[in-house]
Amino acid sequence: MLDLSYIFRDMETKKKPKYRVHVWQADEDNTETVFEAPAKPTLEQLYKLIGCRMVERVSGYDKSVSNRTFDIWIDEEGKFNSPVKNLRATNAWFRWMHRTGHVNIPGDFITGTTVCYKKI
Repeated sequence: MLDLSYIFRDMETKKKPKYRVHVWQADEDNTETVFEAPAKPTLEQLYKLIGCRMVERVSGYDKSVSNRTFDIWIDEEGKFNSPVKNLRATNAWFRWMHRTGHVNIPGDFITGTTVCYKKI
């Protein structure tokens, strides 16, 4: 399992973790890394986790993360930087659109590493 705790070093570690962070990789295995954090990831931490300079928030729905709609943080320039489709994030995004009546451009998808989190 990939240890990403170094990103949260500057946060107080004595408190009980309050967020479960999911990092979804855009690889052939749809790798997911899950860890607990003492607070919501900051923008700087999201940049490091995703590996980008600008993030964009989209909505998603995946029962393995939450029974509610949640935010998925993606690389704003993902299709330029990493044209590899992130199947897990794309499916969560499609499920959210189906549930809420939203539509997208046919053939659209999410690329690159994505992050979502839930308060625990």
